[in-house]
Amino acid sequence: MQLPDNIYDLFTLAEDMADGAHNHEATVGLKQNKEADLRADLTPAIAAQAAYKQVLSNNTDLGTALTVADSNGKAFISAARRVLANNFGETYNLSWAGAGFPDNSTAVPTTQGKREALLLSLKNFFTANPAYEVNTPKLIVTAAKAGTLWTALTTARTAVLSGNTLAGQKKIVRDATEQTLRDRLSGMIGELGQLLEDTDPVWLAFGLNEPGATNLPDSADALVLSAGPAGTVLLHWHFAARATRFRVFQLIVGVDNVPVNVKTVTEPETTLTGLPSGKTVQYYIIAANDAGQAAASDTVSIVVP
Repeated sequence: MQLPDNIYDLFTLAEDMADGAHNHEATVGLKQNKEADLRADLTPAIAAQAAYKQVLSNNTDLGTALTVADSNGKAFISAARRVLANNFGETYNLSWAGAGFPDNSTAVPTTQGKREALLLSLKNFFTANPAYEVNTPKLIVTAAKAGTLWTALTTARTAVLSGNTLAGQKKIVRDATEQTLRDRLSGMIGELGQLLEDTDPVWLAFGLNEPGATNLPDSADALVLSAGPAGTVLLHWHFAARATRFRVFQLIVGVDNVPVNVKTVTEPETTLTGLPSGKTVQYYIIAANDAGQAAASDTVSIVVP
């Protein structure tokens, strides 16, 4: 049996298999892959994924802060350039070099690193040459302003670099725990294969299809989400051949670590209420019948009204 590629689908299967082991490991005769063994691998994998996603979320905020700091820095450099051009002329010369403009150019530098360096150079230049400073209600080109913007840009760039490093470290841990969990699930499936007949319905109790099943449902597809009244989302999808029920899985971004089977319905539509307004929520559908279940539908997201 092939394990899901998506990590959240993997967690869902692991939860189902752990529940199956809880109820049937003794009667089935599991020895090497019991519930406690599976949960010992599942718990750190969920925690590692949550930690990795949190760093990615934090990095989005850090990236926004860097964009703002860099934009402010560019605006200051452009203003400083206009002020200095009135004194140095438009053509690059030693005076421009003394102010710190790189690459034999009077233009605003094209790279973030060079803009950061130029802000520091302008701070030093205006500190040494205060006569060139401008400080009016409409235009502030001063050493103090350059220093403030340089500090903001340097701090933001350092934070982003640190965040990227941390994300890489968290991903390594996440990947390792995910692989350990995959190995555990594969081991349990293999052990079950030695203990159960291919058509034994106990496979279903572990969230697995019977290996000998020939009448599995098709997958649900064309999932569409629509906003209803506040806190309400409407779901609709195409009916899947041979399906007798549909399991609705939900993940509230920033709240849930794994998708939750919030509802099981017999028709290809449902309405969910009481959701947190303003949160992004992800859904997918698993079609099922007494022989087992199909692969999950595509995951679709919506912001709760």
